Amino acid sequence: MKVPIDIETVNRLRGLLDDAKKIVIVMHVNPDGDAMGACLAIYHSLLQLYPEQEVTLVSPNHYPAFLQWMEYTDKILIFKDNRKIVKEKIAAADLIICLDFSSLSRLEDLEKTLRDSSAPKILVDHHINPAREEFVLVVSDISVSSTSEIIYRLMKVMRLPIPVPAAEALLTGIMTDTNNFRDNASNPETFEVVAELLRMGADKDKVTAAVYENFSASRMKLLGYALENMVVLPEYNAAYMTLSLEELNRFNFQPGDTESFVNYPLNIAKIKLSAYMSEQQDGSIRCSFRSRGDFSVNDLARKHFNGGGHRNAAGGRLTCSLKDATTFFVAQLENYKDALQLSI
Repeated sequence: MKVPIDIETVNRLRGLLDDAKKIVIVMHVNPDGDAMGACLAIYHSLLQLYPEQEVTLVSPNHYPAFLQWMEYTDKILIFKDNRKIVKEKIAAADLIICLDFSSLSRLEDLEKTLRDSSAPKILVDHHINPAREEFVLVVSDISVSSTSEIIYRLMKVMRLPIPVPAAEALLTGIMTDTNNFRDNASNPETFEVVAELLRMGADKDKVTAAVYENFSASRMKLLGYALENMVVLPEYNAAYMTLSLEELNRFNFQPGDTESFVNYPLNIAKIKLSAYMSEQQDGSIRCSFRSRGDFSVNDLARKHFNGGGHRNAAGGRLTCSLKDATTFFVAQLENYKDALQLSI
């Protein structure tokens, strides 16, 4: 493990936590299982360790319904719905803990509120190129499966309490960010962490059922519709799916419904790159990419789609029509044709 959890880091973290009376924990926009799991685990721990402190959970917008089973999700303040109170909490904070995003720019409408705060900010993350200048302390390692795994290691080294609901939140984060251990989970240490979480009482079957067997009928129909309209490009070993705002609304779209859609085309033989593009309320196009092997969708997203992420999982955004976005995506594939050829 390369996570820089040395004695100096531990002492600085402990000092910042000890000195703070009001702490705000922030997750990124469109929070996923890893962001939710890491934030909820720390929230559980701080409630036990510092019962006199005020700890607030904040999300820029709504989280997926299939994650609502985790304890204390009802405590999360949604900035989109509670702008005044969130701004007040952040303005009064003595410490802000930012989890699972590399820069304050990932917070969209919440970005300015955090930048205006003079409170020290801590970042714990596993994405590339963290904006270190925005934080007083950064714990980051792109080789780790998830932010939840890093949080677990921090909590263990610092001897923070990890109650069963926190262990299950961390297991959720690791499970979802590795696509149920299919991606970014080649490190034996990840499975050692999972084993430790299970020994602490985390219920694997409960978490698996809650995360992967807890969807609405409309979500399943939306998935079927997206797969029916999937475009396969065998000359590039690639495939993509798109959904317009009208199509999403037709299937009663809820936040998180399209989570993991982008993974499905990778189940097709010889497909090395998958893309999912969807129209957003503001007219922009949100793009998600997944890949197999050594093809870097991080490079693809950074160079062409105003985004980034990991080697095999990345995202971006375009300001154009959905039709133009798909045309642009296919045009880029010609530049990567050789790299997308499967090595036998």
